[in-house]
Amino acid sequence: MKNIISILFISLSFISLKVNAQKIKILSSYEKNEANGTRYVAVLSDNSIYWFMPNSPWKKSSTEGLPSSPIKFLSAYEKNEQNGTRYVAVLEDNSIYWFMPGNAWKKSTTDGLPNGYNIIQFTAYEKNEANGTRYVAVLSDGSIYWFMPNNGWKKSSTEGLPN
Repeated sequence: MKNIISILFISLSFISLKVNAQKIKILSSYEKNEANGTRYVAVLSDNSIYWFMPNSPWKKSSTEGLPSSPIKFLSAYEKNEQNGTRYVAVLEDNSIYWFMPGNAWKKSTTDGLPNGYNIIQFTAYEKNEANGTRYVAVLSDGSIYWFMPNNGWKKSSTEGLPN
């Protein structure tokens, strides 16, 4: 009887640990800079965000200013050495937010995207120091849009792609 109770207790404990464990649902990686190497940023199943650099433990990142809507996409990149890391998140409602460590998340404009748009792929990057940040999104209708701060979203060509 003690063995059965012990097995039952161990099984229930394992199930409890499994239920409470968070899983990575989104992972983005980038090079911080040559001297500081690789970084990973992960969104867990509870929408918490963590970042990692080799030879250090994972650290929780701020979600201050980010609505509680689930994160659909996350893209992380190094803006430049002076201006540091950026994260850009697309939420389930297709709103877009950006983050700079040490600051709260801020809503990014969607001006220029068509009414009823649905983002199905997303990436963000630093074009270069002089030309700044870019976002690129593929919408559910197959169209591609790109974004530059202070310039809004613009439709990109799909000429040459098969229908």
